[in-house]
Amino acid sequence: MSEAMRVAHGNVVRVDVAATLASLALAALVLNPMFGSLSALAFLGCGGLLIITNIHHSAWLFARWWFLLLLPAYCVLSTLWSLFPPITLRYSIQLALTMAIAIVIAGRVSTPTLLRSLFIVYAIGVVASLLFGYRPSGAAWLGIFGSKNAFAAHVAVFALTSVAVTLDNTSPLLLRLGALFGALISGPLLVMAQSAGAILMVVPCAVVVVLVMLTNRLTGMQKVFLAACMTLILAAVALFAVANGEALMASILDSSGKDTTLTGRTDLWAIGLSFIAERPLLGVGYNAFWVRGFAPAEQLWAMFDVPSGAGFNFHNTYISNTVELGLIGMLLQVAIIYGGAALIAAYALVRPNAQNAFLLGLQLLMILRSFIEVEVFFEFSVRSILAVATFIYAAQGLSAYAQAGKRTSRAQERQVARARHRLAATGD
Repeated sequence: MSEAMRVAHGNVVRVDVAATLASLALAALVLNPMFGSLSALAFLGCGGLLIITNIHHSAWLFARWWFLLLLPAYCVLSTLWSLFPPITLRYSIQLALTMAIAIVIAGRVSTPTLLRSLFIVYAIGVVASLLFGYRPSGAAWLGIFGSKNAFAAHVAVFALTSVAVTLDNTSPLLLRLGALFGALISGPLLVMAQSAGAILMVVPCAVVVVLVMLTNRLTGMQKVFLAACMTLILAAVALFAVANGEALMASILDSSGKDTTLTGRTDLWAIGLSFIAERPLLGVGYNAFWVRGFAPAEQLWAMFDVPSGAGFNFHNTYISNTVELGLIGMLLQVAIIYGGAALIAAYALVRPNAQNAFLLGLQLLMILRSFIEVEVFFEFSVRSILAVATFIYAAQGLSAYAQAGKRTSRAQERQVARARHRLAATGD
């Protein structure tokens, strides 16, 4: 947050409006249990102010990153074939506003400021969970979120921000010490949440953050070699997981005392796939499945003992979102998720700093969780905002890096040309 303020003209303090509004907007969503129904309103208010405080730049950002807005545009379009058009239209507009604000945040707030803001906001959530959270007798700690999975997901992101800020030598020392403490307590907090899945996913993501920082000591060719090795390892792991996924998951869950069907998730996935087979290309419409009064949704709520109309999903990003938007909508989402992952991986390789390492670790965490939870894309979602922001930060960084390389090459060519000219003149 140090960049949110800077001293100028003696005792006069100038506030970085963009950083302040972005931090407040994200805080409203992250700390949703503390604000309740006001969180969405606070997010829209701060996000709207962020857009209009520099409306010309915001318009330029929308024009530059127009292709990221194809997804909410397609969601709006799905109103035409939605089973519940008014619901689809309302939520599509909210998603469009969420992604528009995400674009402006990425265009106006630096990555160091974003990292520090997220650390502070998530730390507030952790402290509040420890002070005011509760734990049913013999059950997992729920924090302020009323759900062990939500608490575990919050702590997982807090752990990554803590590791990244600890390794960020540009952050103030006091903040880094606080982040180190946060990193140390994240493990026990995840144990309190009794979330074996969160622990299994956070560890490799934290390792990735550390490895990115270690590449600072490598030469260009060594980085290329490391990237090639990591790509081969990831490909091998992916192939192994595809071939032995069910047995591997069952073994992990059994050893941790969890239900090997992921508490009914496999049944949900089979049902979701059957709905995809009925409407493979277009789906049923954005947010048009889990609607009170819709017979298939009512049957699933009853099957899993969930109150009618309560929050529920297929616990798989790809299945859940394909049911709603079909394969066309899913392709748009995959382009943002995995395109952003590829871009930030490349950028972290050429610019290995704490911010890029964090964004890469966070993107990896989102991808890992996407197979058992619905991570993105929905309205007023911090993870959706960060997925869009990661794509933009990485694309902007790689573009700037390429342009700097071209300028360096041109400068070197001019120096060579002048040297040759001087030699030629001397020879004459």
